[in-house]
Amino acid sequence: MDAKAITRSPESETAALIYTRASMDRHYLMRSTDDQETDCRSWCDQQGWRVARVITDANRSASQWRTREREGFEEALQLIASKEYAAFVTWEPSRAGRELAAYIQLRAACQAAGVLYLTKGRVYDFARSDDAFMMGLEFLTAEKDAAVIRERQLRTVRLNAQKGRPHGRLPYGYRRVYDENTGVLLRQEIDPEKAAIITTAVDEILHGVPVNRIITRLNRDGIPTPMKPLSDKTRGWMNATLVQIIRSPTIAGLRKYQGEVIGEADWPAIIPIEKWEKVNRVLADKARRTRYVEEDNHSHPKWLLSFVARCGFCGRFLARVLNVVPRKNGKPRNNYVCQHIGCRRISIDVERTDAYVLEALLSWLSTPESLAVLAGSDDNWNDRVREAEEQAVALRDRLDQAAEQYAEGKISLAMLANVEQRLTPQIEQAAREAVPPVADATVLDLINANDIRTAWELLDLLEQRRLLKMLLDIRIEKSQLMGGIFDYSRIKIAPRFVAPETYQWRSVA
Repeated sequence: MDAKAITRSPESETAALIYTRASMDRHYLMRSTDDQETDCRSWCDQQGWRVARVITDANRSASQWRTREREGFEEALQLIASKEYAAFVTWEPSRAGRELAAYIQLRAACQAAGVLYLTKGRVYDFARSDDAFMMGLEFLTAEKDAAVIRERQLRTVRLNAQKGRPHGRLPYGYRRVYDENTGVLLRQEIDPEKAAIITTAVDEILHGVPVNRIITRLNRDGIPTPMKPLSDKTRGWMNATLVQIIRSPTIAGLRKYQGEVIGEADWPAIIPIEKWEKVNRVLADKARRTRYVEEDNHSHPKWLLSFVARCGFCGRFLARVLNVVPRKNGKPRNNYVCQHIGCRRISIDVERTDAYVLEALLSWLSTPESLAVLAGSDDNWNDRVREAEEQAVALRDRLDQAAEQYAEGKISLAMLANVEQRLTPQIEQAAREAVPPVADATVLDLINANDIRTAWELLDLLEQRRLLKMLLDIRIEKSQLMGGIFDYSRIKIAPRFVAPETYQWRSVA
């Protein structure tokens, strides 16, 4: 059924709402949107309308594959619904949207408020069926054009990936060379200054330097970050920034497509593949991750084993808690406690636990033949760690398969328990062998110190905690003794890794 056209009194002033949009305007220069606004104002003058408001969406796509919402368009729909404006104006329909859903929203809002639509110099009235139909075709065409553009972009990306050519944002550590006449990309080459930052950071990580210490040095030296700061209050380099750069296959001369490495790239590698794999294995070791917390921050660590030792039941970290109920001698109960709501089975004295763990560590470091120290940069431990990782995965798969067979009734509970009892030690052994060897200057200094205890005491608490977390797996089990007697057998300590068979300790003179 055809609707009647909107009729307005000639004496009434028509207030127009202009909406402009640009898909690519990363620097928000508004050049394209300014040109759109100029034409829209000219059309409004021809109609005798007053421009009451201009809304702009810069650097915003209007297709169904957009990654960010169009705040300006949503605001425009709300203003149309308010009935404060008699006309809505865009340079062309595709500026309002490149999908049919946007047209349905716009048509419904204009019909409900009695708002005219001016685009491409012509006025449309959605109350008229032919105008609504013609606008529907325009938006369908815009949606098709967006799909065609996306297909071309995906094809270009795929072809570039197959050829190993660069695509997208310039990766840190490289620069691009373009033809001066045509502007065509010629090659992607190493930027020596930025590449030196990457290579230095990789070498430091492989030698045991914590990432947050490298970040502190970069910020102290005023090294610019990969992305330009948006304000004067930028935080500078962060751990995640450096880790993301180092983990990228790009710096190893590898091409990634849809999240997977598909082959070698046509640009040179900053880091050799073997070395890149090694540093990524070190970064993947969660026990070597440290977080810098300022001393005046309430979460700055104050205890040796808080969030280092784990609960023997649930495996979560223990936290230090000062209990309200005192001991029999009147002293407060200063304990490490499992605070997980579903567990809370573990509580142990802080001072005596710290002392026991410290003695175990220093005694262990005093016999360095038991410590897997990376003796030299040419030692090939990467293959050994990779094989251990694959073995651990295979063993876990076997255990999962046994659990599935039990769930399906193919094996009994006793058989499942037998399989678990046999495989669990093998999984734990493979997990230890999969830990990259320690190549830490602080550990080497401790081992070679004349007085290892004095050398340990000279370290600050953060460094002591870092070494403990990196070297040892500390778990606290439930006490079997009654009456609050401290039971040292509850404290289970084991190295996190195993020494390679070829490792031989040689004291440094």
